[in-house]
Amino acid sequence: MKYHETQDYSFLLDQNHFIYDHSEDQKTLHIYAKSKPHSCKCPKCGKESNVLHATYQRTMQDTPIHCKQTYLHTNVYKYECQNADCNCKVFMEDLPFAKASQVRTDSLNALILGVSMFLSNEGASKVLSLLGVQISNDSIQRLYDRIEFVDNPDVEAVGIDDVAIRKGQTYATAIYDLKDHHLIALLNGRDADTLKEWLKGHKKIRLVARDRASAYAAAINEILPECIQVADRFHLLQNLLGYLKDIFKEEMPSNVYIRDGKILDNKPEKVLQEKNPDEKHIASLNYDNTLPKNPDGSQRIYDNKKHLLTTKQYVEQAESRKKNSN
Repeated sequence: MKYHETQDYSFLLDQNHFIYDHSEDQKTLHIYAKSKPHSCKCPKCGKESNVLHATYQRTMQDTPIHCKQTYLHTNVYKYECQNADCNCKVFMEDLPFAKASQVRTDSLNALILGVSMFLSNEGASKVLSLLGVQISNDSIQRLYDRIEFVDNPDVEAVGIDDVAIRKGQTYATAIYDLKDHHLIALLNGRDADTLKEWLKGHKKIRLVARDRASAYAAAINEILPECIQVADRFHLLQNLLGYLKDIFKEEMPSNVYIRDGKILDNKPEKVLQEKNPDEKHIASLNYDNTLPKNPDGSQRIYDNKKHLLTTKQYVEQAESRKKNSN
């Protein structure tokens, strides 16, 4: 199936690129695209050139469609700079959806990092393979290693909070821009000295949203005494819920029992009911209960590791279950 330039696929790429062809099989999807404009500005001098030097095709893995590995094949143009005084003789057009020499699109890298934030690299690699993304755990780690936090010395409003690198052991101080909420610094530790050094290079800050840590407050008061400090919404809500809990704790009993939409005065007795299976439904099921067999026709035998229930571990677990049941 051929796609024409008149069709709009800017929601997939951008307004300067269009899809002209695709191919598909059971596991992969290949999309072919090229740019609409036939001119480009030189990255050195900024002069626009329409003299084509060469073309080549870049192949990048893109976000999966219908859980199929999706590849984007883009025709990239090289141009000759028309400025005789410019040192750059030949340059290539930039792709807005992928950096130079990048084998994955920016949107796919964002998906990979989003999934791997909550999993190990190996676990994220396996989950992503189910979604249609081919990437190893080492490649995920290289993506993390290339992440850079771009600091802004002219920022005027920031948020400060501590984050756990390893809960209970290693912590860091996260600083983000309140205007668009992107991270601009990640400081080692959560003490006042580290924050002080960072604040000395950001004297234009006029507003700080922070948590209740006294170390942060002391550092801000010392370096930026005229700065306004406010509690962020999360900690305001946390304080409010804490006060409400203390208020209702005095008025309400520790346990409330409800049955049929009514509050009971006393704890109800447990009523044990035996639930019989639906024989009619079971009879309607066509269940094959034959023993599994090997390809040669012999019965397949599975290893069943027998646990020694008299060991100390299993005895303690059995006693713990008895206590909890009582």
